[in-house]
Amino acid sequence: MTRRLVLIAVTTVALGGAAVPAALADASNDPRDANTVISIEGPSANMLLPDWVAVRRTGTRTVRDSQGQRVRISARSVLSQALLGTSEGKIAMKWSWYPEFSAPWITSIGRIGAKGAQGWNFRVNSVYQSRAANRVNLAVGDRVTWYWGKEFATVLEIADPVFGKAPGAVVGPGPFTVTVNEVTSKNLRTPSSAATVTYGATTATTNARGQAVLAPIAGINTLRVTKAGRIAATKPVCTLGAPECPS
Repeated sequence: MTRRLVLIAVTTVALGGAAVPAALADASNDPRDANTVISIEGPSANMLLPDWVAVRRTGTRTVRDSQGQRVRISARSVLSQALLGTSEGKIAMKWSWYPEFSAPWITSIGRIGAKGAQGWNFRVNSVYQSRAANRVNLAVGDRVTWYWGKEFATVLEIADPVFGKAPGAVVGPGPFTVTVNEVTSKNLRTPSSAATVTYGATTATTNARGQAVLAPIAGINTLRVTKAGRIAATKPVCTLGAPECPS
């Protein structure tokens, strides 16, 4: 019951050649804010592309769960970021607060709720968290990925192009290498072979080192990596020189 999130409205982000300049733009310049990244991987598609969410570095805030119950939480917690990020992404989040556990129960996202052993969970920088979303605080540049699946699932991680603080990456002008890792719930990281990489209309398969080489596509496009039995990874990629790319 530690980390399930619920979103009521069905909102999906188009993949492929979708323009997503917000995911590559600067985040808040307010020194009181910590600029963090949020994304949501649904059971069959990405629901929210990685994008900036500015959370307060200190203090608390009062929020209401889906039943209207008032709760005081850390302003820089994963839960606070989720509430801000889904609101900005126009994805409603439904959740319940359980006082006996001092923790939220995330019911559904985009009307997608728990099914059997699968439900909504999160990782911070691909790393498994054993605490509830209200008890994990974020630092500058932390990346939170919510995913639908088993709590202890192995997740895919796009390590290159740049797995860093920015939501997206800049590539080109020549061919670039995609490097994919698998990260277990015990935080063991290994190269992911035979993963499918989709970039625009291009599809490639990673080799034994978890790598695939792709030719850049003009503008901003979505890079998505999938593999059976693994949680997918998604990243906006901008081609160097494109007017949409950050300078």
